[in-house]
Amino acid sequence: METPMISRRNLLKGTALTLGAASLLRTALTPSAALAQSGDMPPGTVHRFSKGGVGFHTYVSPAMTVNVTSHIVEFDDQLLLVDATFMPPTAQEVSALIASTGKPVGQAIISHEHPDHWGGAPMIDGVTFNTLPEIREGLRAEAEGGQFGIPTNVLDGGDIAPGMTEMSGVPVEFRHYRDNEAPHMLVTVLPEQQVAIVQDLVYNGIFFAPGVNRTNWITTLEEMRDDPAFETLLVGHGLPTTRGELDTAIAYIKVLDDAMTNAATPDDAIAQIKAAYPGYSGDFLLSLIAEYWSR
Repeated sequence: METPMISRRNLLKGTALTLGAASLLRTALTPSAALAQSGDMPPGTVHRFSKGGVGFHTYVSPAMTVNVTSHIVEFDDQLLLVDATFMPPTAQEVSALIASTGKPVGQAIISHEHPDHWGGAPMIDGVTFNTLPEIREGLRAEAEGGQFGIPTNVLDGGDIAPGMTEMSGVPVEFRHYRDNEAPHMLVTVLPEQQVAIVQDLVYNGIFFAPGVNRTNWITTLEEMRDDPAFETLLVGHGLPTTRGELDTAIAYIKVLDDAMTNAATPDDAIAQIKAAYPGYSGDFLLSLIAEYWSR
């Protein structure tokens, strides 16, 4: 794979950003071409591969924004774009990646309600994002009540209908999963290439957000684990991976749920998770545990 250089209302209830990004957010809600090179935010990375005549480009934002991703699927004559990242500098890098292909965006989607995946949408000129109606309404409430501006190119977009379709003659399936990491998740599957863009159903090497229903989240991943439609996973935080990461995610969510159920305090829960996953990054996501604490 190639790797070229290229907030807060209730802590956003599952948005992924570091404390450094939260500080940067206060001054970074307008485009700044120099910001990514100024030292305030390092550049992201791009990871590429091809399967079955289709190209896949995954943009991974820098660690200060918890390695949130945007994916570009490259067909013969057009692109499928999944998510916009969070900050203006990272969204500008996604725009540059789109331009580098020399192909138009035929379809752009937002995978779920959390602002780290749609906050950069206004920076991606000329692209209108489609999504599930349920996601749009959740996103609208978040945008109107938050600090991120109104992403008109998402709110004015069209509806995605779950099921099979085609792009450039290649089968593409849109799936709607409910009540997992987010209230709604739009997953994109390319069965001929055996690639699934699962976004925040799976994190790779990054601490998970607490989720809205961890029991159902585990059940969903167990069902996906038995699904023969994909071997490669493009995730919402971190590098592309394989279906084996589903087992890792299931185990992680069980540890997360046990810690949030049985620990005496949020800090105790955080300590348990860090002890179980010492190699993971994205400490800001662990701070969200206090916002979900119900005892």
